[in-house]
Formats: sequence, C-alpha cells, structure tokens
Amino acid sequence: MSESAVCIQRISTLRGKRSRAPSPPPRGTRVVRAIALVALTLAFGDAAVAATAPSLGTTSTFGIVSSTFTNSNTAPQTIINGDVCYTTAPTTPPLTTSGTTTTPCAPATGVDQGLALADLLGQACTSLGAGAIALDAVVIGLNPPGVIPPGCYSSGGAMNVTLSTTVTLNGAGVYVFRPGGALNSGDNSSVVLANGACAGNVFWAPVGATTLGANAALSATPTFVGNILDAAGITIGHFAHLSGRALAFGGTVTTDANTITVPTCAQVTAGVQVPVPALATWAMSLLAALTALGGLIAIGRRSR
Repeated sequence: MSESAVCIQRISTLRGKRSRAPSPPPRGTRVVRAIALVALTLAFGDAAVAATAPSLGTTSTFGIVSSTFTNSNTAPQTIINGDVCYTTAPTTPPLTTSGTTTTPCAPATGVDQGLALADLLGQACTSLGAGAIALDAVVIGLNPPGVIPPGCYSSGGAMNVTLSTTVTLNGAGVYVFRPGGALNSGDNSSVVLANGACAGNVFWAPVGATTLGANAALSATPTFVGNILDAAGITIGHFAHLSGRALAFGGTVTTDANTITVPTCAQVTAGVQVPVPALATWAMSLLAALTALGGLIAIGRRSR
C-alpha cells in the first residue's frame, strides 16, 4: 500500500471515531439520577410560610396581663422581670416584680392584645396537621424532628410538646404558632432557642387554654420561650421558667414558683424572611423508599 493510501486510511479512521455518538450511561445510573431528582423536588418543593411580628403596643412591657392572677404559695416564690396587671389579685403575691403592678389592667392593654392576636390569626401559615400534633416530632425540611426554622405554623388541633423532650427554634426570624386547640408542654420538656432565634420574636396564639408543664427542679435557663396570647387562660407549672410574656386579658394566669422575664430582641423587618423548605411525613417516607430503591438498582448493576 502506498504512503498516500495509508494516510487516507488513518484520516478516515479518525473521522469515524469522532462521528460516533457517546454511549448512554447504564440504565441503573439513569434510574438513580431520576430518583435523586425526585428526592430534591420533594425536599424543596413545599415552603414554610414566613411570619411577621405584630406590634404588642402597651402590652410589650408586661410579663403578665390577666383579669385573675393566681400565684401558688410554694417556695421559692415567683419572680417576674417586667410589669404585671390584673383585676383580681393573688392571695400570695410574687416574691419580686421588677416593673410596675397595675390594678386593673388598662383597657388599652386589652385592645392592643386583641390587635396583636388579630394580626397573628390573619397571617398565612404552613399547616402541620389536621388534628393535634407533637412539635417535638415535626419534621421541617431537612432538619431533625423537633428542630423548627422561622415561619408561621398552624394545626387543626392542639399543639403539644411531649414530656421530657426538646423543641429547638433554629435561626433568626419570626416564629408564629397557631394551635387550633390547646397549647400544652409536658413536664420536664423545653422549648429552646438556637442560632440567633430570640424569645421576643416567638408568638403563640392557641384557640384553647395554655398549660406549661412543671419542671423537676429550678432552671437558671428558660424552659419555654415566646409571647403567649391566650384569653382562655395560661397555667405555668411548678419551676417552669418562661422567657416571654403571659398575656391573658380577660382570662386567668396561674403561676407556681416560676421565673418570667420579658425579652428584648432586635427588630425583624416584615416581609424579608426567605421561605424555608418543609417536608411532610409522607414525603419523608417516600424519599426514604426511593433512595433505598436506587441503592438496590445500583447494587444489582454491579453484580452482573
């Protein structure tokens, strides 16, 4: 074969290699990629609704607002770091009240509590369930159970914190919780703050009465946080420590050797929060099943 013929043959061979389309990835790889895409869509497709902080007006300086204030005669006595108002006084007054005690509560206090509550009830919320829910078991986005980012959350029934469990409010921003029933925290449970969350920007607006569970011992740190707006009544269990406000104009507030401290927080600008991903329980189960299926397919391909 001549030298020119050899060159022509080599050029033809190279052109043939370049013109070949790349072979598609194995079928198992394509399935795994599709599953990953579905998983990402599930994880980020449902966003928790951002919340805004209402103005508390004249109630902002109060640790307790109530028509009837009941304080148990249990040592050590209740300490309130803030103002207090009531119509019917407790038989045993708190050991210490750092602010002003007003009897009865000024009408403007009730008006401002009502306006703040109307603001909270008018906000769009992410539903956590049609009935009663346990906040310590709620899964939001890719967070572990009971770790909740800023947002507005509602339920069709009571919101509970299971006894001896912890709910963590994680991140700076506004938190609004709207139980369709009562608000209950079990004994020795806690609601705590992390990564810039502030008690003054947490709001609880239950339909039913509020009961905060007792603590086995005095706690130097809060066992529950936030502003509770609940005319149905607020009962704070023995040794519970509230960083927030118990606002029950027209209702009863009951304390028992508690510490209540009115919090201060940096102002949160309304409407600037970024919605966070929320993943329902059914979606978590489906995501786990899809991931397992992808793993089985990949193993099967390798064993052939």
